[in-house]
Amino acid sequence: MELLDPVPHEDNLKTLTKEYILKEIVGGLVDVKWGHKVLILDTATTRIIDSVAQMNEITNAGVSDVCIISRKRMNLVKLDAIYFLTATPANVNAIIDDFASADQPKYKRAHLFFSGHLTADLMKKLAESRAMVRIRTLKEAPLEYLVYDSNVFHFGTPKSFYNLYNARGEGQGVEQNEIAEKLTSALAALGENPIIRYARINKNCSAIASKTYEKLEQLRKKGLFKNAGPRGTLIILDRTHDLIAPLVHELTYQAMVEDILELINDVYSYHYTDGEGKSQLREAILNENDPIWRTVRDMHIQPAKTWIVNNFKKFREENKDIAGGHDLTKQLRAMPKFQQLKGKFSVHIDLSKECMDSFNRTGLERICTVEQDLACGLDEVHKKVTVPKDFKLLLQDKMSPILKLRLLLLFYVANPKEMSNRQAWEGPCQFSDEYDRTIANFIALMKQSSRENHQRPPKSEDEWEYVVSRYLPTLHDILNGVNDGTLPSKEYPFLNGEEEAESAAIRSSTQANLSKKKKLASQWSSGRTEKKKSDGPRTVVFITGGVTYSEIRTVHKLREAFGLDIVLGSTHIITPNTFIKQVGALSENVNHRAFKSTFIGETSDS
Repeated sequence: MELLDPVPHEDNLKTLTKEYILKEIVGGLVDVKWGHKVLILDTATTRIIDSVAQMNEITNAGVSDVCIISRKRMNLVKLDAIYFLTATPANVNAIIDDFASADQPKYKRAHLFFSGHLTADLMKKLAESRAMVRIRTLKEAPLEYLVYDSNVFHFGTPKSFYNLYNARGEGQGVEQNEIAEKLTSALAALGENPIIRYARINKNCSAIASKTYEKLEQLRKKGLFKNAGPRGTLIILDRTHDLIAPLVHELTYQAMVEDILELINDVYSYHYTDGEGKSQLREAILNENDPIWRTVRDMHIQPAKTWIVNNFKKFREENKDIAGGHDLTKQLRAMPKFQQLKGKFSVHIDLSKECMDSFNRTGLERICTVEQDLACGLDEVHKKVTVPKDFKLLLQDKMSPILKLRLLLLFYVANPKEMSNRQAWEGPCQFSDEYDRTIANFIALMKQSSRENHQRPPKSEDEWEYVVSRYLPTLHDILNGVNDGTLPSKEYPFLNGEEEAESAAIRSSTQANLSKKKKLASQWSSGRTEKKKSDGPRTVVFITGGVTYSEIRTVHKLREAFGLDIVLGSTHIITPNTFIKQVGALSENVNHRAFKSTFIGETSDS
């Protein structure tokens, strides 16, 4: 049985972020004894730490207690307090309150780490308070992002979608600046002062690129990047650069699980029958700590299901001595690991079965074939398609309204001229008023992009293996273009024209290693590729307005197949259903539930 190592060992964003937290924040106080410190967080910084580290790693660094600043806390006057907080008035006031009494402070001393910029007003307020005599450390820790996996990050801010794309332009400038601030923090964690390029299709891209450059320049002047190696490339894209990826059914394992089962925070809840025959509710977190998940997440659903079942059989065969052997000592030592992996196999057998059952029950094969014809502009025999043969029948079918809506929006992306004939296409669907507004908002969103054709026909027959999975996200071609120097500067200009020559020089210096590597052929054939050491400078891609699981998979595959050092970031992660809900709410306001973060414990601490 062969599994991917559950914890990557390279210097990726996840490991770099964790090391910074453990060494600079939690473990960086040389005059504080081990175990004599308490860590105080808010909701946002709790999420930051949870995305990269486990609680035992925090306590192993000498932290005796972890508290939330907005909740009632005990007085621990003999302990030093490490505050890792967002720089908000509410948090500063809470710090001041902790030390309001000179005779009875809540903690011995204070060490303040703010995840973002502390304004002059808040700094002055701290300086004039009684807390100042207790403050021994005051630093800005540039960690304003969440790590999704080893090389994918996001901000967990669905509200960004509203602020960037609402028709009234409400909050757009402020949002662009906040995105640039948070993006700069991720680049700083990576040690990257990159050459910046952006998609010309939407004004958001150029604005965020300029603001990010300004913030990086401030860090460069402070000497942050003086020991950096060859400069990487940051390319800023916009959700409107590819409006097909958020709509089509992606039939890889991870994407299907997230789309069909609509998990929250990657938590799968299921019922388990214990030894006494009682049904128990359990939860499984799907992340890189699960070696099975990491091995099969990018496989097409059918080979993924086959892999899970076959390897479970191998697992049982390889471990039959644990269940029925005579060496009790050996059994006891191996039992925890055996039970843990057995439980994970059980979860994935259920998950893959649920996905395939849904695929068959809802007739997704027929729907996906039509979607792929629209997304590619060609059918499986490479014949040009405008209106797929089953498209009209599907709109009149009894399938769920949300599936019809996804199909219709995809049709408008593929055939924008047909938007002038909306009644003919939408009439048979009998959509609700809510979906009518969603369609109107989606059409308005399309008009914000200067891109005329979103379709992407396969470049060769080797690119696809399944008729229902022929489309590759636009991101695939963009990354290949950055890698081989063919990404057109007219469509993706350099923010600083002088850096184009520098980019070419850096690329030519690494071309000897990269020229022997071929572009990605099949996205599906093995699901597993040999892990190669990254060659050449890093490419950071940031997509405003949400990133899809198909785009995450694209980055995984290009990294694994060719050793390309790619990091992907976004404002938030979307499924087709969340994307449609957010499009529908563009005519509402930023407080609409569609723009609420779904992270557990999400509240306002400010």
